[in-house]
Amino acid sequence: MKPKTFSEIRDCVALGTSIVFSPFIVPIVTAIFVIHKHAETGRELLHWLVVVSIFVTVLPIFIIIVLHRFSRVSNIHLHSKEERLIPLCFTMVSMIVGTLVLYKMGANNSIIWVCQVFIVNSVVFSIITPLWKISFHTSVATGCIMVLTLLVNLNLVWLFLLLPLIAWARVYRDRHTTLQTVAGTLLAIVNTMIFFFVLPPAV
Repeated sequence: MKPKTFSEIRDCVALGTSIVFSPFIVPIVTAIFVIHKHAETGRELLHWLVVVSIFVTVLPIFIIIVLHRFSRVSNIHLHSKEERLIPLCFTMVSMIVGTLVLYKMGANNSIIWVCQVFIVNSVVFSIITPLWKISFHTSVATGCIMVLTLLVNLNLVWLFLLLPLIAWARVYRDRHTTLQTVAGTLLAIVNTMIFFFVLPPAV
């Protein structure tokens, strides 16, 4: 078998990084850690995680697929910023409903707070997106790392070292400019910290 060239290896690394750190995957991984810390029983852990998975990942992806099926978006990756607003609005509604379901289920306050942070960041970036294609990969990853650091373990701050790799992958694949990835990171930090100090998670 012909060995891969350096360029092919870079292509694979960039694609793999984009997939692993997808805005639909990273929040679920974050939720697993937060829920594991705050759930008192295995049943609570399972129920809360199922709700988060459905309303943060499964339904938004399903909505994008349906929109693509009816030609409302040109591809499921939403490369065009003009096509992102409708899927983002559906995603926010899904997350709001999911947060209400968790609240009715009596989920831990920290879980509810995390969902609220996701919603606030989504609102801010949805306002920006039609005007400028800010990076959701770096912003979602940054917001999730902030949540893990603040609510799970301060030692997880080392995860910020992954952000340059994520930013590079998005720029390398011509999905964003360097400025768009950096702006996504900085804005997510600011949003999350403001929300943390204005409306801290109840203990």
